[in-house]
Amino acid sequence: MVDGIEARGFLFGPPIALAIGAKFVPLRKPKKLPGETIFEEYELEYGNDRLEMHVGAVEAGDRALVVDDLIATGERVGAEVVECACVIELPELQGRQRLKGKPLCMLVEYR
Repeated sequence: MVDGIEARGFLFGPPIALAIGAKFVPLRKPKKLPGETIFEEYELEYGNDRLEMHVGAVEAGDRALVVDDLIATGERVGAEVVECACVIELPELQGRQRLKGKPLCMLVEYR
């Protein structure tokens, strides 16, 4: 599965999912998805936020590629994040360290 984080992950995630024959799972800001959701809170350099996804969109044992514009990660529902992809890495924010050794595919490193 390919998990795309709002909003730029929605641009890159679906074509990747289509190319590899995987399902696409949108991860959205609070209260934007209809129906029952599950959420994960996280810290930003300027505060806290959270992402939501539909209950049942991910099952234990699923393998996930997480796609966003900047580095992000999360493993709560039993899925195994096997790789992360982002457009931009900002090394001074040390996002790569939060990936705990997971492979990262990025297009640009901005210093």
